[in-house]
Amino acid sequence: ALTRLKKELDSVLAIQGQMEALDQAIGNLCAQLTKADAPKNSFKLLSSLQQTQEEFKDRGEALYSLLNVHDSFPQLASIDLKFVRILLATRDIKINIQKRAIGSFLEWDKLNQAAGGREQSLGTKLHQATQSAIAKRAPALMNAICKFNGYCDTLATMYKDDWSIPLPEPLPIKLTELCESPLLMEDVWISKHPGERPQWLAEPKV
Repeated sequence: ALTRLKKELDSVLAIQGQMEALDQAIGNLCAQLTKADAPKNSFKLLSSLQQTQEEFKDRGEALYSLLNVHDSFPQLASIDLKFVRILLATRDIKINIQKRAIGSFLEWDKLNQAAGGREQSLGTKLHQATQSAIAKRAPALMNAICKFNGYCDTLATMYKDDWSIPLPEPLPIKLTELCESPLLMEDVWISKHPGERPQWLAEPKV
């Protein structure tokens, strides 16, 4: 059931992302028409398009409400749905980052051991292939980290003290720092902290 919910949530999130992109495109078009002193009929058509877009957004929100996220996570029943949606997306992208990062770190280690003489030389072709694989992984990993950190900032902004959920912390952008950071392998909590709230949760500065 959880796997199905994630797939449905991903689909809804993808639709919402496309609607956000369309919002931006409509805004850009409006600005261009204003600068170009376009005919009044153009603005009427644009207004109709904006109204249609708002209707699509309402339907998208209605579709999300039908996913019954709170039925799958009863401990989150008292928490804002938008916060839960972002929290689940943050959890999924953290798992993705962990897999990508570990793959890159293993390849780094392979190169370092070969260069240090601890392992058999990789050979020119295999060495180049390993370097190429690392280079290909890096942009996707960096994009995922930036997106994750953005989610962390959004969650921190939306957070209310009485929710008692440990917030995920942003990850280092530099891979050398990420490799040494204990934050990388920390799970994203999707349940409330049991019992009395610890000081480190109640006071982020602790």
